[in-house]
Formats: sequence, C-alpha cells, structure tokens
Amino acid sequence: MKYIKEIIEGLPIVEIRGDIARTIEDIKYDSRQVKATDAFVAVRGMKSDGHRFVKDVYEKGCRAFVVEDIPDSFQEAVFIKVSDTRRVLPQLALNLFDRVVTKLKIIGITGTNGKTTCAYLLHSILEQAHWKPGLISTIEYIIRDKHISAHRTTPESLDLHRLFHEMYSNRLKSAVMEVSSHALTLHRTDGVPFSAAVFTNMGHDHLDFHGNMEDYFLAKKELFDGLAESSRAILNIDDPYAERMKSTTAAEIFTYSYSDTDATVSVQSYQSVTNGVTVSFRIPGGTLIVKSDLIGTHNVYNLLAVVAAAVSLGLQDEFIIKGIESLQRVPGRSERYELPNGAVAFIDYAHTPDALKRILQALMESRPQKIIVVFGCGGDRDLEKRPLMGKIAEDYADVVILTNDNPRSEKPERIIEQIQKGIFDQSKVEVYPDRKEAIFKALAIADSKDVVLIAGKGHENYQEFADRRIHFDDSEVVKSFIQEKK
Repeated sequence: MKYIKEIIEGLPIVEIRGDIARTIEDIKYDSRQVKATDAFVAVRGMKSDGHRFVKDVYEKGCRAFVVEDIPDSFQEAVFIKVSDTRRVLPQLALNLFDRVVTKLKIIGITGTNGKTTCAYLLHSILEQAHWKPGLISTIEYIIRDKHISAHRTTPESLDLHRLFHEMYSNRLKSAVMEVSSHALTLHRTDGVPFSAAVFTNMGHDHLDFHGNMEDYFLAKKELFDGLAESSRAILNIDDPYAERMKSTTAAEIFTYSYSDTDATVSVQSYQSVTNGVTVSFRIPGGTLIVKSDLIGTHNVYNLLAVVAAAVSLGLQDEFIIKGIESLQRVPGRSERYELPNGAVAFIDYAHTPDALKRILQALMESRPQKIIVVFGCGGDRDLEKRPLMGKIAEDYADVVILTNDNPRSEKPERIIEQIQKGIFDQSKVEVYPDRKEAIFKALAIADSKDVVLIAGKGHENYQEFADRRIHFDDSEVVKSFIQEKK
C-alpha cells in the first residue's frame, strides 16, 4: 500500500483535487486492468487516449487518477493534474517501486541492428562474472529461471520498473536491456540510471515513426546525452554517427572498431567457418581470443560491442571468454537447421536493409553453391525500405522468394509489388504470399550445397493481418519440412 502523496512526490503538478492521504495498491495505465484499489494514469497514446476511459475506470470503483484534464463530475475521487501524463509515468513508477532500480547496475544497448544478440551475449558474460543479471530483450524478459515473452523491445516505463522490482526481489544485482528509439522518444527509460550504454550502429528503420534519419538518430542519442559522468559509453566508431554521440555525452568513453587500432577494442584476426567464428581481439593490455557459434562479420561486430562493454565494466578475461563461448544460440538470430539432403537453412530476424545485407554477406562467407532467400516486409511500417531490401536480396541471393511478413492493414500484394520495384532481374523472383508455402518451396529447391535464408520474423510466433492474428513460427515450419523428408 502507498499513500497517493508518496507516489506523486517530485511530480510537476498543475492541480490537485481530493485527499492525497488516501492509499492505493498499484498504478495502471491500461483501463482494462484497473482494480478499485489502483490509481489510473490516463496516457494519450498513438491510437487511443486514456482520458476517454476515466468514466469506465471510475465505475469499476477506482478513485485515484493522474490526468491532463480534470473532469467536472466523479465524486469522492482524487485527481492529480499534470501537463503530460506520459512524461510523469516514469516518476510515478520510481516512487511506487521504491526506486529499487538505483540498486541495480543497468546496461542499455541501442542501435538499429544487433541489440538482441548483444543483450544475450552480455547477459551470458555477466552470469559468468557473478553479477546476477536479468535480461530485458525483444524476445523475452529473464529473471533467474523465469522467462517472460516480450510484447515490445522496451516495456512501458511502469512495466519496466515492475520488472526491475521483481529482479531486485529475486536478489539480482544487474540487468541488461535493449533500449529502442521508440522507448527513448516516448520517455519509457526516463530516470533509469544506466551504468553503461552501448551503441551498435545506425541503419534505415522506423522512419514511419521518426520521419527521417536525423530524428531517428537524435532519439538514439538521448540515451548517451543522459548518462552520468560515472557511466560508460561504448561506441562503434566505424559508424559515422558515433562521433556526434561521443562529443556530447558526459560518460567515460570506450570505443570499438573492426580495424581501427586506436579504438579501445579492435579485431586482430578473424576466422569464419560454417558453424561459427574465432576472433582475436586487441584489448587494453593484450589480446583476447574467443570462439563463438555465431556466424558472419555482423556478429563479429556484436562480439566487439560486448567485449568493449565488458572491458569498460572491468570484467576479467576468463568471464568474457566463458560468457561468449557458453551462448550457443539467440532465438531467431542466425538459427541454423541442417536439411536431410545436406543443405542448410537459417532463420533470422533481419527486417531492415542493413540487417538483410549483413546476414546475406555472412552466408556468402561459407561459399555455398547458391543462396535462396525468403522474406517480405511488414505492413503499416517504413515504406522506403521495401525496394531497398529487394535490391539487396537480388544482389546477394541467387533465388528470391517474396512472401508475407506481417501485412497488418495493408494489402499483401501491394507490399510485395513495392519490394519488387527494387529488383532489376525479375527472373530471380518467385512470389508465394502464403509464408508456409514460400518456406517449403525454398527448402524443396535447395540442393546439398545450398543455403536458405528465411528472413524477417525470426523469433516471432505469429502473423498479423488486417482482420486477424494467427499463430505462425518459421522454425516450426522448417522443422515440419525436415520431419516430412526424413
């Protein structure tokens, strides 16, 4: 139980109506979840406005509200008026959960590509180093042995602090989390005291939300601008955007680069095989050699990022090596399946031009006879990337099979047509809107020395259409094909 006056401490309050000495048990921003003992925060969202549901929540018995407009009616209720409910939600969460986040070491990872793989790698390293870490990722949230399916890359601020509270209650000491540009723009991570933050790269994504690359970059940059002097900023200096982050952060700077020996961490040598990589890193004071089941140059960059982060945190070499080598897979990231005829299929979340290019380049390193790629693009999202991804598929693959991703409210054939606009040689292209049919076709035509890439959905186990959401899992489809052929 908390007094209302406790949870509103530090808020920029415009007006108070009612008795703030009353108590509440919890805070909710989703009107469907509110109980009589809760406080309801009316947040204005992209598609709906929480203020529309104040009456419904009141009728459920709720008598505590944080709003931007106080209604005239509703007797015996407490109303706290602020100018922006979304911006005060993190402070409410901090107060509700007794600021336990300040007792955890939080490492945030942002960038267009690589966030999830880096998060899993760093979580594994911190486990070896006895930091007792939790994980907040696009795929799942991990608290000791508990795995919770994730609904978004970075949870809403209230849900985020609820996770931190659960981690602290389970005696965890740290947390690794992905920090999306949406989360930074929408203030979900406001007030989180990051001990370290990692920047992976900037690519073409989320322009449907941010509008242009500059605004997208500025959203990412907020993470580093908000770091304290005692924090660490780990930057990929092979990306030109890193310099601007470097120039404005107050944090201690650690850098990584594939080839620049002036970076804190760089690559000395790199050997690629079909089932992983061996990398020798230059680190302060010497060399670090690691083996990983991850494939390709793009994963060498992910390894660079986490080695630099671990170095910045003062972790011993043995913990870094054991952490990397013990991570055998990241769900939906370069997941490898051997087909009965000797061909190999990979499932990868690559859904941006840069990510698709990176995974295709990685597959070329094993010198397959031919590469067959299956992918689509999500509906109601960035339109500009569709022909770009078509061109990349044409440039690197021998056969391009276009299909549905999550078409959402758009017509699937329209999305596929826009991808095709980027492809000059249409003889390479086959179209199968049904994703299962497309995957089966790709696997069926693969010869023994071929590689099949199934891109775009990775770990996701659903497909979204205009009128429905169905269960769909790329890995289940691949496994069923393998089973049929045995």
